[in-house]
Parts: sequence; C-alpha cells; structure tokens
Amino acid sequence: MLRLLKITNFAIIDDLEIAFGAGLNVLTGETGAGKSIIFDALNLTLGARAGGDIVRGGAKEAIVESVFEIPDTAGGLSARSLLEEAGVDLEESGELIVRRRVAEAGRSRIYLNGVLGTASLLSQVGERLVNIHGQHAHQSLLRPASHLGLLDDFAGTSGARAALGETVRELKTAEEKLSAHREGVRERAQRADLLRFQVEELEKAALRAGELAEIEAELPRLRNAGRLIEGAASLYERLYEAEGAVIERTGEIRRELESIAELDQSLGSLAEEVASAQAQLENLADSLRDYAEGIGHDPERLESLEARRAQVREMIRKYGADEAECLAYLEECRNQLAIVSDEEGTEARLLDACDALQSDLTKAALALSEKRMRAAESLDARMEEALGELGLRGARFQTLITHQEDPEGFIRTGGRTVAVRADGVDRAQFHFSPNPGEPPRSLSRVASGGELSRLMLALESVLRRADLIPTLIFDEVDAGIGGAVAEVVGRKLKGVSASHQVLVVTHLPQVASLGDRHFRVEKHVAGERTQTRVEVLDDDERVEEIARMGTGLEITDAAREHAREMLGKAG
Repeated sequence: MLRLLKITNFAIIDDLEIAFGAGLNVLTGETGAGKSIIFDALNLTLGARAGGDIVRGGAKEAIVESVFEIPDTAGGLSARSLLEEAGVDLEESGELIVRRRVAEAGRSRIYLNGVLGTASLLSQVGERLVNIHGQHAHQSLLRPASHLGLLDDFAGTSGARAALGETVRELKTAEEKLSAHREGVRERAQRADLLRFQVEELEKAALRAGELAEIEAELPRLRNAGRLIEGAASLYERLYEAEGAVIERTGEIRRELESIAELDQSLGSLAEEVASAQAQLENLADSLRDYAEGIGHDPERLESLEARRAQVREMIRKYGADEAECLAYLEECRNQLAIVSDEEGTEARLLDACDALQSDLTKAALALSEKRMRAAESLDARMEEALGELGLRGARFQTLITHQEDPEGFIRTGGRTVAVRADGVDRAQFHFSPNPGEPPRSLSRVASGGELSRLMLALESVLRRADLIPTLIFDEVDAGIGGAVAEVVGRKLKGVSASHQVLVVTHLPQVASLGDRHFRVEKHVAGERTQTRVEVLDDDERVEEIARMGTGLEITDAAREHAREMLGKAG
C-alpha cells in the first residue's frame, strides 16, 4: 500500500507531500492542474525512465520519495524476496522507502531504504506493488505475456499451473541426465576399458602386503650365496677342523687352567669361563656349518625373485605408495567398473523416468488447458457484461487461446503436436472491439487510454486479485462517460477498493462522492512561478468540490444540496 508521496522540484511541482489511505482515494481538480503529473512523479519511484527535463526550472535536481507498506500477500512476498536478495532490509512494519534523485543533466540515483539500487530492481519491485491504468506505464493489459496469468487467476488454476511448472522442471532435469548419459557413451566405454585393464593387471599381480620388504631382505643372500657359503665354511674350518683350530687350542687352554687350578683354587673360576667359551665356540661352529650347508645356490630362485620385485615395484609406481594402497585401488576400480558397465540398466531407468514424467505432464497440461478453455468463455461473457455497465455497451471481449506447434513434442491436442512450457501448452491473448460489428483485435491496436482503464477496471472487478498487486491507480478512467454509467464506474471502483488500495483521477462527481479520502489538486501562481498543490478535503470542502464538478465555476445552493445527497448515499 502506498502511504506517502513526497515530490520536490518536479515539473511544476515545487514541494508537495500527499498521505494516501486505504480504500478509495480520489483526486479531483481542473484540467491542467497537475493531477497526472503527480502520477508521473510516482512512476519514477516505480522504475520509470528519468530525464533531466522533468527537473523544475531553476532547480538542480528533482527528488521523489514514496513510502510503501508491503503486505504479506503473494505480490508483497515476491517484492520482499527481491529486496532481500538485493541486500535491502525492510523495517519490522514491512515499510519500504524509495527515494529517486534526478539531476538536471539527466543522471539519476535510486535509494531503497537507504541502499543504493538500480532501475531494474526498482521496476521489478514496483510492478509487484502498483499497477497504473491509463496513459502511463505498468499497463499489464498491453503485455500479452501477462494474459495467461490473468486467465488463471479468474479460473482458479494458479495452483495447478505452479504444479505443472514443477513437473516441467523435473522433466527437463531428467532429459538432461539422459542426454548427458548418451553423450558420454564413448567416454564411459574408454573409461571401462581402462578400469578393466587396471583390474586385470592388479589381479594378475596378486600383491600381498609387506611382500616387497621380504623380497628386499632375501635377494642379497641369493645374489651372494657363493661368498656366504665360502665365508661360513672357512670360519667353521678355522674354528673347528683346521690344524690348531680355535676350539682345539681353547681346549688346551682349558686343560692347562684346570691343571694349575689344582695348585691354586682361585684359578678354578677362570677354568670354568674358558670351558663356557669353548662350548659357545662349538655352538658357533655348528651354526656356521649348518648355515653353509643350508643356504644353497639357487639361480632360478634368484631370477624369480628379481622378476617379482620388478613387478611389485611397477604396480606400486602406477597404483599406490605400497602394496596396501594398490589393493585399495584395485577394490575401487572394481566398484567403478561395475557402475560404468551398467550402460543398459542406467539408460533404461532414465528412459522410464522421462516417460513417466511425460505421461504425468501430458495429463496435467491437457486438464489445465480444458479448464482454461471453459474459464475463457465465462471470462469473456462477464467482461462484456461489465464493459457494458461501464459505458462500452456492444463492445466485445475475447480471450484467444492458441498453441505453438512442435513436431518434436509429445503432447497432442487438436490433431497437432504442441509445445509445452512451465505454464502449460496454452498461449492466451485478450482481444477487444469497442464497436459492434468490428472483429476483436489485440488491445494495443484498438484500445484507447480511457478504454484500457475501463477494461482494467472491469477485469479487476471480475478478478478481485488483492493477493497480487495491492495498489491500483486509474488515471481518468471516466473519460467520455457520464450519467448512470459514471455511477456504475464509481461503484465498481468502490467494490475493487474493498480488496485493494485504489487511487483514481476523476472529473465525475458520481465517482468522487464515493471516495474514502478526497484530494483536490490546484494550480496557482506564487511569485511569478506556477505551482501545483494538493489538499485533503474535509466534509464541507468535499461538498463544494463535488458541487463544482457538477455545475462548473458557478456553484448554486441546489448544486450543494445535490452534492450532499450524493455524499449521503455514498456513506
């Protein structure tokens, strides 16, 4: 809801502040007083283009500020989301202050709650908060892309449309997976060949943890078997078999010690030590003999171990830091090979998923299309009735639903294969003919500003879309009408204001008398400068203004009495 509009140095406006309220806000005044200029200024805070020509003569810049109270409705929540993504914090009350500064050179700055913003962001937020109908921007009726959404609002199929959009996204994801799977067939085949080779190579190698260390320990013995045998045999001979062998001489020493120990018993312990040394030397000699006899010379074993060491080293060089890592890599390759090799199974599962989603999407899209077709007929009838009440009797309104052919699609309707988007298979466009006997055409080709305003008023009265855009502005919606039709226009505006904040510029007393808040826009000259000012009218002032609107400059007592009657009926 628009709470406040403050305008400084904009066109013929010097300094102006307007506090709007809920319900129906009416702006009245003489032609040229500046009523439409006020909405031009508001448009700047909704993202409209800005040029230096709007700056009041003699001023360096124009400043326009709007204060919005953002509701917790679909449109409000969408606006909040955009602002949060842009880093704009809202007040606890949900208040948004938009400040637009335009320099006389044409440069423009935008601030959203004090944060520097862009015209693109402001436009996106603005179109979720305000819709201006008349000779201004934000005319959603002139955007065919919005017509299908309006039809869904009327048909009550917005939820079905959202669900269908989710199915479309799921199908797109499934198709992308299938496409990626098919595009990667050659790559996966090459990967499978590599994995298969690595598995076979590692399995053939039959590695065992710690094996290389064992081989490294055994190889020096096999390579030096001759020298080891010769050395061990030589030591054995010198210890045991040679003339004057160490053990023989040790025996002699032991016997001599035992002999003299009979003379001095203190030498007995030395004799025992020599005897112990002799026994150890005998054991050493036996070990050297056994080692020399057991080591053997085995060239085949040496060759086999050399080859095995080279094989184990090659596996470690290619697949891991040691045997354990190579074995872990082997297990990983086996698992990957099982996954990559499941080509047929994976493709079948992906195809089944796409087929199921296509079936679900076809049913949902055709069911939604049928509901839209029925709703379009009802909408057309109700719109023509409402337009007749608004002074466009005999006008025709037509919701044209079409489909885009897609030879590669999967949904058939009307004997053709059609394309499907996130919003379904339908394309909707509103057509209009203001004159009986003339075929309906697109709104941008046949509808005038006043007709567009009444079209939107009729549509709003039929839809009552309070959950989408909280503030609606009708600029001279009553152009070219009067009498009973003017009263109908007023009543419809009043009805729409029950669920929206409505701002309307009017020249009709029948409309003005229904306002919840009445503003009078005046132009006057002060110090040789023309200025526009706005004031909120009290009850007595409203009587005078409505009487003026009904009679002109000369206000009679009868006109005042009639104005009081109109206000009384409105109350």
